Amino acid sequence: MISKSPRTPTILVCILGILTLAVLIRDFWPFLQNGTLVQAAFTPDETDFTQILFHYSTLPRLSMAFLCGAGLALAGAAIQTVLRNPLASPTTLGVGAGVEFALTAFLLMAPASMALFQEAFALAGGLVAIGAVYLIAAKRGNATLWLILAGMIVNLLLQAGSQILLLFNEQYLQSVFMWGAGDLAQNGWESAQFVLPRVLIGMAAILLLSRPLDLLALGDETASSLGARVTALRLLILGFAVFITASVISAAGMIGFVGLAVPAALRIAGLTRSRDLMICSVFTGGFALLVIDFIVRQFNGLGGDTLPTGAATALFGAPFIILILRKARIMPGSQSEEHHSDQQIISKTRLSIILCATLTIGLVFSLFVSFDGNDLVLLGPSDARLDILLGRAERTFAAMICGAALAVSGTLIQRVGRNPLASPEITGVSSATALAMIVALAIFGFGQRAELMMIGAAGGIASLFLLLFLCRKFTHAPHYMLLNGLALTAILGAIVRIVLTRSGTQTTMLMSWLAGTTYFTNMDEVMIVAGVTGVLLTVAIALRRPLELASLGTDQSVSLGLGISAFQFFMMLLAAVLAASATLLVGPLSFVGLMAPHLARVAGYRLAGEHLLGALLIGVNVMMVAEWLARNLLYPQQLPTGLIAAVIGTSYFLILSIRRPR
Repeated sequence: MISKSPRTPTILVCILGILTLAVLIRDFWPFLQNGTLVQAAFTPDETDFTQILFHYSTLPRLSMAFLCGAGLALAGAAIQTVLRNPLASPTTLGVGAGVEFALTAFLLMAPASMALFQEAFALAGGLVAIGAVYLIAAKRGNATLWLILAGMIVNLLLQAGSQILLLFNEQYLQSVFMWGAGDLAQNGWESAQFVLPRVLIGMAAILLLSRPLDLLALGDETASSLGARVTALRLLILGFAVFITASVISAAGMIGFVGLAVPAALRIAGLTRSRDLMICSVFTGGFALLVIDFIVRQFNGLGGDTLPTGAATALFGAPFIILILRKARIMPGSQSEEHHSDQQIISKTRLSIILCATLTIGLVFSLFVSFDGNDLVLLGPSDARLDILLGRAERTFAAMICGAALAVSGTLIQRVGRNPLASPEITGVSSATALAMIVALAIFGFGQRAELMMIGAAGGIASLFLLLFLCRKFTHAPHYMLLNGLALTAILGAIVRIVLTRSGTQTTMLMSWLAGTTYFTNMDEVMIVAGVTGVLLTVAIALRRPLELASLGTDQSVSLGLGISAFQFFMMLLAAVLAASATLLVGPLSFVGLMAPHLARVAGYRLAGEHLLGALLIGVNVMMVAEWLARNLLYPQQLPTGLIAAVIGTSYFLILSIRRPR
């Protein structure tokens, strides 16, 4: 960490306090002028609409902004201290996604008589999520890289589950989605009265445990030698942090990145003692969210739409990941960690046999066999068999081509970036592609697929170039690409949420596409993407020797005569185009571009050429199986292919994580 003056945190809190005071004066000024502030705040005149609005909307919203910001910042500070990880937070460790999934399921499926158990469901969702993340990362010593990767796995899986629940309940889509995006708008004091005692209880408990927190910050062995019960303390403090997070999300929805940015910024500013950090986090988080919400309110009503505060907050908070990485010089992981991630779980020969058999059998099943809810059937009625076969062929080949494109894209990114855990999904390429196309479709009205493909490719390429620019000083620390990519993905995801809340009747279609579906494809588009993938794969294989050199690192590549910067630029360009093409066809998919090249590597496909082909074969198989399952698991309803692919990818990384490192 960079050392700072002890007065820096105080200055930061004072600046935010002054901004908060300015916000309050701005909101209170009309009533200060006519001397009705006290009346409007406590006993509003029921004939005066401005007083009613101030008492039942503005004041509760200001209170909720401060309480939610204070609670999430405190929870984030506790989690970071307990896990000794400056990138840990309710957002990055899946707590928010767990609470959101549990509440979405509860709101959509639970009867009204169970309303009293809503908070218990939310708390259970958060505890299960952070428990899964902790168990995965614990086997790796809670190393930063694996902790964040585990959080990403849980986040993506739970977010996909929430999307599916919404897609199957379209009548509630807009309201539940708006709540999930984080909405601080109030029409009474009920939410503030709900959150206040819970935040106070959690705050009091964590502050009382500040001395044990200082011991945990020293490390497990040191804390144990000083008499601390490390495991019990860690679980107790994490439980209170999850309790605060669940209470906030239950009342206001998902508020992104306050729990990460505020305590991390205070640590960079020089705070080290747990008690000081917790107290400053409360005020800094509360003031920061109150100011951000004021900015958001200035954009509400434009075009008749409301801007979700939670999604907008991520635009302010996610860049702090990049700032933390650049200023604090955090080294997330070590060489041994990378070695562990490459442990072999299956031989190349055995995997090749399994892939070839799966491809053969899978094609037959995909084209000729389906499930009608009771039994497996061949094709269907004889008079419609040709149409059925053509429809299945379009969807099956679309999934396979997307799997191939993402696998090749992920392989190029992993090899050029020398990072076995990088991919188009994690580095922001898929999110940027999706965002560019959503904005073009929902806001500017572009409808032609060729136009959308070009716009999407431009978005993906721009995102990848930005990532390379951010990581240019860390050529010897490839994990910076992963963590900066996660930050970019969070920012882009927040913008996607904002756009979706303003897209009206197109929300259902766009959410279905975002979940990854082959439903909207046609054979002409499949053939175009297949041609692009084939040409770029041929180029990549033809350049397999310089690609092999690039995998050795900058110094070795330059010493062997490779112009690494130009070659890296070109390979990343190919990767972005491949990812954009796949995203246009099926939507942004999770884990395929990460899982396929990673599994190919650990199976023994080490050389660049065979690595590309092995990853391609894995990607094709995964997406083919995912597409068949998506069509048939809940027949006649159809799941998005991206959800099934995410489940397959999550299962793979869970198995990899559970295996003891060698």
